[in-house]
Amino acid sequence: MALNTKIENRMPGCYVIKFIGRLDGTTYEDFDAKITSLLIPETKTIMFDMTNLDYISSMGLRIVLKVRKFVDGNGGSVHMINMQPQIEKVFKIANMLHGMTIFRSIKEADDYFDTVQKNVLYALC
Repeated sequence: MALNTKIENRMPGCYVIKFIGRLDGTTYEDFDAKITSLLIPETKTIMFDMTNLDYISSMGLRIVLKVRKFVDGNGGSVHMINMQPQIEKVFKIANMLHGMTIFRSIKEADDYFDTVQKNVLYALC
């Protein structure tokens, strides 16, 4: 099965990446080529929407870890949205959820980021 991805630019430096299919040994190279263009210092937030991700292999985990290291290293953050139970289990086994925020939906993530930004603005007043 193939992997289809949709990359949505939510605002400058903030992207939602939606997966459909499997991120595995046969699909990771294409995804790596797509995601590499986002790995620039201006990218501060990447949200992986895993609603339709059916399977992830160690090669898929490797790509997610690559993205996380880069974004975290530039002062940004990576978040997971709607992880399917089997995908979450793989991340837990690999101990890759530490320090990551997991949201149930894009709306929940948007609400969270809206609140964070409002709190920062209020603190400046």
